[in-house]
Amino acid sequence: MSDDAASYIAAHPAASAKALKTLRTFLAGRIAHAGVAVEEVMSYSMPGYRILSGQGTGKMLMGYAAWKDHLAVYPHSGTVLPQMLKLTRGISQTKSALHVPIGSLPPEAVIDQMIHLRLEELH
Repeated sequence: MSDDAASYIAAHPAASAKALKTLRTFLAGRIAHAGVAVEEVMSYSMPGYRILSGQGTGKMLMGYAAWKDHLAVYPHSGTVLPQMLKLTRGISQTKSALHVPIGSLPPEAVIDQMIHLRLEELH
């Protein structure tokens, strides 16, 4: 089992690893844009971001993973995505994960709203 994000990414086939690296950079950028201090950690056997200060300190903000046919972004909450149904219309999802095809990224507005709602929930 991987003990860090780089090991997790390296353990995937080339196409998935490349997509994971891109997703990792994208998510880190959106989190930084939101002004949230985080550390990258492994949680639930996947890489993710734990909040370092302010509301939600010590809690997971979001995680990400690669599966056979898609990438997934997890807000570590079963209540965030159901609040975003209009914004995520047309994007594959479950109650707890947003799915995008390997090689694609979710829209910035979707990730920004996911971050906002997760932080509100932790307030």
